[in-house]
Amino acid sequence: MPLLLITFITFGIVTTIVLSAYYAVTAESDVSQRLKTLMPTAPSPRARQATKQQPSAIRELITGIGRYGFGGSEKSLGQTLSCAGIRTPNAVFFFLGVRTLLSFGPALMFLVPAVSAGSPLGPVLLKAIAVGAAGHILMNISMKLRAKSRARRITDALPDTLDLMVICLEAGLGLNATISRVGEERQNMNDPLGDEFGLVALELKSGRSREETLRSLGDRNGVDDLKSLAGLIVQSDKLGASMGKTLRAHADLLRTKRRQRAEETARKLPIKLLFPLGLFILPPLFTVTVGPAILQVSDLFKVVKGG
Repeated sequence: MPLLLITFITFGIVTTIVLSAYYAVTAESDVSQRLKTLMPTAPSPRARQATKQQPSAIRELITGIGRYGFGGSEKSLGQTLSCAGIRTPNAVFFFLGVRTLLSFGPALMFLVPAVSAGSPLGPVLLKAIAVGAAGHILMNISMKLRAKSRARRITDALPDTLDLMVICLEAGLGLNATISRVGEERQNMNDPLGDEFGLVALELKSGRSREETLRSLGDRNGVDDLKSLAGLIVQSDKLGASMGKTLRAHADLLRTKRRQRAEETARKLPIKLLFPLGLFILPPLFTVTVGPAILQVSDLFKVVKGG
């Protein structure tokens, strides 16, 4: 027990020293702080949204741990978090901090009591490493599954969203107003695609070019259908083609692809049911149907043998 207490105290002291050193290095000078007070800058819409959610002390602590976490490229991890819809300023470091705590925390909780109880160090260390690796892998898998689920929701909602855009365009709205209107409607449905269209509308209102905004829409979500849609809109805009007809044809294509994906999933279902059927259904069925006959045959052999 004292060894466990010493381990946690050491961990807390090291974490405090690292965080203090980081804030001391990255702290602004007095001149910079004074200049900011004298010349305040107008915050952007994204900055105003970020200031509404002030990070708590626990979040700051986990983010600080994540800055010195291990594993994974920051760029690829940032792309995965962006595809999962997590885009706060310190999202990468917060995820690294959570993953580090869930990797080292259970490993230390398993290692320290076992070592203090006098267990052999070699096997216990291997088990602790396995526990830490399991936490590390589970965090990565959960984040990738979340990104994949969000991409699937965006892909499934895209044809219906394009139909709404066609209706707005034929009603006389411009493309920017159409994107803003569709974003508002889809956001009320708790739809990730509506959130993305709302963000695109904000970027267009802030003065960013339409081509850059649409390209970034596909890049930050990692959805191929969004990338093709962005390229199609940009190309149609440059050529002066009818945007309503273009989006209607693309919506029909995406709806066909969605139906084909559903048919593919339905065809894969019998193969996926094969292994659960063989492992969990056939043995009990075999036991129920053949078991009484086997018992009767065994009783018959006992009677014959006794006779």
